[in-house]
Amino acid sequence: MKILFVLPHFNRQQWDSLTDQTWNMARLLTASGQVQCAIAAARSEDEVALEVVNQVPIHRFMPERRRWKFWGCTKYDDVEPGNVQLPGLEVFLRKNQFDLVHLLIRGKLCETAAGILRERRIPYIISCRSEDFCCSDALAHSNRLEERQNRLNRACRDYVHALEYAQRIFCSDHQLRRLLAVRFGDRQLVHWQPGVAWERYARPATVDFRQFYKISPSRQIILSVGQLAESKNQKLLLEIVAVLNQRGWNCQLVVIGWNKFQSYLREFRNLAASRKLGDFLTFIPGLPPGDERFAAAFQAASLVVLPARYEVSAPAVLEAWAAGAPVLATAAGGGGELIEDQISGRIIDLRDFQACISHCEALLEERNRAQLEKMRSVGMAKARSLRW
Repeated sequence: MKILFVLPHFNRQQWDSLTDQTWNMARLLTASGQVQCAIAAARSEDEVALEVVNQVPIHRFMPERRRWKFWGCTKYDDVEPGNVQLPGLEVFLRKNQFDLVHLLIRGKLCETAAGILRERRIPYIISCRSEDFCCSDALAHSNRLEERQNRLNRACRDYVHALEYAQRIFCSDHQLRRLLAVRFGDRQLVHWQPGVAWERYARPATVDFRQFYKISPSRQIILSVGQLAESKNQKLLLEIVAVLNQRGWNCQLVVIGWNKFQSYLREFRNLAASRKLGDFLTFIPGLPPGDERFAAAFQAASLVVLPARYEVSAPAVLEAWAAGAPVLATAAGGGGELIEDQISGRIIDLRDFQACISHCEALLEERNRAQLEKMRSVGMAKARSLRW
C-alpha cells in the first residue's frame, strides 16, 4: 500500500507540530513493513528536491513566484494562506499512483490537489485544525456559535469542494468537528487524536539545558514552544514574566519556535527591551527534529505556558506532561481540549490578565506542591495513554 502525505513545507529548520505529527505517522507506517509512505511539500531555494530519510522519500517543489508581493496578505498574515501555486506537485500527482493521499494543506492549493486526485480516482483525506479557520478566537469578546460558523464558512470557501468530496476529514478537536458537521454533514468527519514519543520526554535528559543556555539554577523557567507568530500570542508571555519578576518570582522566559514574519519578531524584541527582559529571555529560533535540547527544555521547565489564540498545540501539551511539567494554556484547539482545568493543568482566559498572573503564581508556588503533583500524575498518565 502506498500513502502520500502533502504538507505546506517540510523544513528541518522550520520544524513544527504539524510536520512532526506527519513525520511520525509516515516513518512508523513505513517501518511496519506493510505500507510505503512518501511526503510532498513546498521547498525553499536552499532545500534539496528529493531526499530519503528512514526509507521515507521526501519530495519538495518550488512555489510559483507571485507577481505581486502583497498578494494574499491578510490581517492574520501568520496563518498560512494556502494559495501558493506548486506546479511541480500537480505534475507529480498526475504521474504517480497512490492508494491514499493525506492532504494537510488548505486553500486553493488543497482544492487543486484534490481536483487532480478526483480525476484520477485516488481516494484522499484532509486534516483540519482550528487554526486553519480561526473560527474560535481566545481574544474575541464574543464566540457565539453563529459567528464561529460564519468564520469557518469564509475560511473554507477556497477549498470547499475538496472538503465536500474527501473520504474523511480529520479534525484536531471536537468543537471543530461539530462546526464542520453543520457544513458538510457528519458522515466523513473523524477526530484526529495526537500522539507523543513518551519515552523521549520521560527519560533523563542527556543535555543540561540550564548549563547549555547559561540559565541560573535559581531561576524558574517558563517555557513556551511554537512558531513565533501573532496567532501564538507570545507577546503576552513577556507581559506575564515582567509582572512575575516585579513580584519577586525570578523567572526566565524560554521561547522555542522558528520565525517566519520579521515584523512580529521586531515587535517581540522591542517589547522585551521595553519590559527590561533582556537578561530574562532566552529565544531559541527552532530546533531540528530529534534534538535532545527540546526534551531537556520541557524537563527543566517549572511551567509550560501556551497562550495561543486559535490552536494550542496538542503535541506540546503531551510533551510537557510526559516530561512532568505543569501546563497553562487557553482552551483553543486540540491542545486546549486535552486539558481538564485544575485536574491536569490550568485553562486561562486571555481577556483576564490578572487571572493569568494568579494562575502562574499558583503553579509556581511550592506550597501548592500536593496539587501540582496530582496534576503531573494525571498529565503523565494521559500522555502515556497517547504515545505513538
